[in-house]
Amino acid sequence: MTQRLCQFLILFVTATLCTANTAPQYPTQDSNAQTSQMRNHVTITGCLTKSPQDDFVLVDQRGIHNLIYPSDKFDLDSYVGQSVTLIGDRSAIPSTDTGTARPMPHFKVAELRQASGKCGK
Repeated sequence: MTQRLCQFLILFVTATLCTANTAPQYPTQDSNAQTSQMRNHVTITGCLTKSPQDDFVLVDQRGIHNLIYPSDKFDLDSYVGQSVTLIGDRSAIPSTDTGTARPMPHFKVAELRQASGKCGK
């Protein structure tokens, strides 16, 4: 019985040591950042407009009105009236635009691209 217990302990310790010496395979920081960015960001396309309250709004391809956060990185005024694709983060809980009382998710722009298509009135 003691011999079997010793054999079991030797196998257990050996397996533990082998597992402990194996370095985990983590993705590199660059690939991890790209994966995280692709997973979390939302892409929306539509006409960028500006409300009378000076808020930027984009009605996306699904008809959702998005309240766009002003950005130091992009001059949003220069894209008003144009079709654009925005990549960034959309709030989970919509806020209410005081002008229309329509729930509008906030959208924080990480990337802006000019899109094809026309903005009509």
